Amino acid sequence: MSIEISHTEHGKGRVRLLKVTRLPDKHVVTQLEAEVLLEGPDRASFVTGDNAAVLPTDTVKNTVHALAKKHEFADIEAFAVLVAKHFVTLHPRVIHKTKVKLVETQWDRLVTADSSGQLRPHHHAFVQGGTETRYTCATATLRGGSIDLTLASGFTGLKVLKTTQSSFVGFLKDAYTTLPEVPDRLVSSSISAHWDYVTSHATAADAAAVRSALLDAFAGPSDVGVASPAVQFTLYKLGEAVLQRLPRVAKIELYMPNIHNLPINLSHFGLPNVHPHGEVFLPTDEPHGMIRATVVRTASRL
Repeated sequence: MSIEISHTEHGKGRVRLLKVTRLPDKHVVTQLEAEVLLEGPDRASFVTGDNAAVLPTDTVKNTVHALAKKHEFADIEAFAVLVAKHFVTLHPRVIHKTKVKLVETQWDRLVTADSSGQLRPHHHAFVQGGTETRYTCATATLRGGSIDLTLASGFTGLKVLKTTQSSFVGFLKDAYTTLPEVPDRLVSSSISAHWDYVTSHATAADAAAVRSALLDAFAGPSDVGVASPAVQFTLYKLGEAVLQRLPRVAKIELYMPNIHNLPINLSHFGLPNVHPHGEVFLPTDEPHGMIRATVVRTASRL
């Protein structure tokens, strides 16, 4: 029997930075946390202790900081591609693939009254916003004399809630089933989404468009909404909406934990907890249902 290493990678995680670009009309803030992993033919550092092909992880950290200073970039997608290409271009003999994941901290520009009393976006003041955390992943791979680039993005923790038009009936039951059928209930989730682009030139605007498509499909028209016979059905309709609206997205993986809002029993106070006098629920996130699926494009069948 022989023993060998089949795969190696090394790099740096939790590399944090905040970049301020001071433009005449406004300041721009980008805050991110980077994970950079390098792959190559090196096995000697693991097997014999020869580090000649090992780029120190401290160098990886310094490179992220230096590239952020040297280059202007519009969004984390552009910076992820820039970092990924850097290592395979500079060290092609020992680095054949770079995987970069950037997690963004969202800073929203405040809108306040200016010195004349008119509301407008603030020149340099921000508030941390959004329930979700956005990220992007770029991979640069050497193939012959060229670099193959792939780009994916996603977010975690997009919290959504609907107070009606959600049901769960007709489900499989066995001896341990106690859940009653519910023709109308609250539905809430903390959506995580991860999608692959068909191009490496996607931007933050594309990510915002994915988010908008998901929320539109979840809510439906503002006056009538949209029915949800199960979280599974809603998840698929969300993924379908993204792929129909955004040709740049090749596939999307969605995870929607079913966060329950349980009606509180107030009958012992003589208060029936029913519509139309308002209903009171107990929000609980554990245990919660776990629903996950990947929605993909397929070739048309004639």
